[in-house]
Amino acid sequence: MIIACMDRILDSQFVEGEIGLVIDYEPGKTLAVDVLHAAMGMIQALDKLDSALLSSVDMSLQPVSVLNDVQHSSLKMLLARALRNLPDDAIHSLDWKKWIGGLLVKGKYKLLQNIEADAPEIRKILVDLNDEYKAAPVGLLGYSPPTVSDVSDALDSVIQARSALAGHRMEVQTELGDVIIPDITVHADQAKDDGPQQTVVNTGIEFFKIKSPDMLGSSQWQVLRNGRNTRVDMLHQRWLDAYHAREFSILPGDSLKCAFEETVTYDSSGNEIDRSLAIVEVKEIISPPVQRPLI
Repeated sequence: MIIACMDRILDSQFVEGEIGLVIDYEPGKTLAVDVLHAAMGMIQALDKLDSALLSSVDMSLQPVSVLNDVQHSSLKMLLARALRNLPDDAIHSLDWKKWIGGLLVKGKYKLLQNIEADAPEIRKILVDLNDEYKAAPVGLLGYSPPTVSDVSDALDSVIQARSALAGHRMEVQTELGDVIIPDITVHADQAKDDGPQQTVVNTGIEFFKIKSPDMLGSSQWQVLRNGRNTRVDMLHQRWLDAYHAREFSILPGDSLKCAFEETVTYDSSGNEIDRSLAIVEVKEIISPPVQRPLI
């Protein structure tokens, strides 16, 4: 193949990391359309999980599954990994393809074992993957893991896809081991808009003074930040469940010490078009000193 232009984008390039998708069914009883619909949904969900894992490397990369083989008894599909929208300057590096393939295999293997993970648990998995992102081939800057929000959204898609064939065993096979995708009761998913041209994510530890806690379970809280009322998404679901179960109370004036993610989105001209704040983990509830009456 002759490379005519350095910024030309290829249709797709294969990377390492074939996986197997196995779906058990009852021959002569299970409807073919149900099995194939479930398989298609899970393949799309796995592609979305790969996209989340690569979102911090290059937002333009589009992971796709390529069918290598189909085996019977159980429906077993061998899926090669390929990338679309790959710049020509990346195809010369076999080390880069090997790194990407290994990153996707290890990331999926760790995350699929914890598809019901709460935000702090997802964050810990991504921290464990940090060395994998930093280990980019020589000549490239090390990368950082994706956001908790992106990965959580991708895992929700896996859960939704799994629910399409409840009662049947589904398994993802990788070179690191096999992962059984459990049956999980799901609720209606909420559609999300496509992302903008540019996204900046800020993370850190901050204190948020509670203005209005969520009493109804919608996970939307109001906090005071820099003197302004700000809505935040509470991703720490187990902490939220404990609060709703009255395992602890939050009083007016209390603050939360939190690990947070702030996502700022811009249009192609660099104008801010959206800003969202999410609490990944509540580390501590801070109460103001008790005011004693003067005698």
